[in-house]
Amino acid sequence: MDAGDSLLTSMLDDMRRAPELYRPTTFWATAMDMIVADLASQGVATFRSHRSALDYYVPTYAHPRHNVTLDRALGLAGRVPGLRGVAQVVRGHFDGSSRAFSDYRVFRAADLEGVPAFREASESDFGKPTEQFEFDGRKYSNSFLRYLRALAFLKKTVDLGATRTVLEIGGGYGTLGEILLKCKGRKFFYVDVDIPPVSYVATTYLQRVFGADRVADYRTTRDLDTIDLGALSARYDAVVLCPWQLPRVSGKVDLFVNSVSFQEMEPAVVENYAGHVARLGTDRLLLRNSVAGKEVVRVEGQAGVVKPIRREDYLRFFPAFARVAADTVAFGDNDDTAYASEVTVFERKRP
Repeated sequence: MDAGDSLLTSMLDDMRRAPELYRPTTFWATAMDMIVADLASQGVATFRSHRSALDYYVPTYAHPRHNVTLDRALGLAGRVPGLRGVAQVVRGHFDGSSRAFSDYRVFRAADLEGVPAFREASESDFGKPTEQFEFDGRKYSNSFLRYLRALAFLKKTVDLGATRTVLEIGGGYGTLGEILLKCKGRKFFYVDVDIPPVSYVATTYLQRVFGADRVADYRTTRDLDTIDLGALSARYDAVVLCPWQLPRVSGKVDLFVNSVSFQEMEPAVVENYAGHVARLGTDRLLLRNSVAGKEVVRVEGQAGVVKPIRREDYLRFFPAFARVAADTVAFGDNDDTAYASEVTVFERKRP
């Protein structure tokens, strides 16, 4: 990336003038400068190996202590007949392959046959990922499998027959959009709303994977008085927006998704977003977020939130929706830590 890239510069300049409810909250304010600096010095083509990305928006399975030296030692141990099985188990724990395969098995076991065919999707390697696994001839990352498990849960819980337009707030580098656009037998329109610089990364990623002619960027919608989802879907397969554009968005949303990013925001910000989700006539919600809430900031510069959002808050923020299913074991992440997450499906209440 050129440090003076016009798309990112335009996004960042407009964000500084945006209302407070649409600007980064405490958690992301600590990350932005690091992410921008890494993009400027190393380029977007390698973003999935940037330190800031791995810390904030590119999750991995590998144990923090996994390194080349450990890998070599386990490789040598694996040559010893009596240690081969032990070395394999230990390596799987440290390099993340055991957890990845476990998540893949849950997804494949739960994903029902038929449309939408989520199991047909395979992840691109754009961005130079430090970690990517191959199962049954397809490539998967932590982010990819996290979304696939949640989508399998959604698919087995509700009828997705009429689902076309999918809105996500906080879409990371665009994983959900990649899965939806690679589904066979169903044409989705994906709308990603996120703060820069992550929205810039998602735009670049999706345009590299699918082509710039299929993914509308911020320049396309920046000066529109009304951002009509119907009109955009007739021309594009996806669009990446910035949060302060939401009040100008019109149209109908079939499914809203948020995965582990509401938990990084403050309550007033999430409640404001929830109002827009309801206003757009959304039928269903698919949420994955921390059960206990994100860690509270205790010292300046620490990544965290001022006030954690918990399960009961989501019920309060979305009063027009009923909670129909939830899971923390197979589809969520019940690891007995502060990072344990719950996947929840909501449907709009009928009169």
